[in-house]
Amino acid sequence: MNKLAKLLPALALVLGATLAFAFSSPPQGTLKALVNNQWVEISESEPYLCDEAQTSCTARFDEQDQMIPGTEEVGEFIPL
Repeated sequence: MNKLAKLLPALALVLGATLAFAFSSPPQGTLKALVNNQWVEISESEPYLCDEAQTSCTARFDEQDQMIPGTEEVGEFIPL
């Protein structure tokens, strides 16, 4: 019984971490990159880099093509 009591905190931690991942939602909206001053849809799996420029790099847009607040990433979009 003592062994079980000692394992309970570890089991609770594992259960909590599992539930956190199970109920987290995938990113919402369409991912777009600013290319030649135009927002262009890019694939979620497309590798890219945002360099140190002071422009917009990527952002997510909703169904009405409005930028979702807090999703804008700063830099210059560079596909890899």
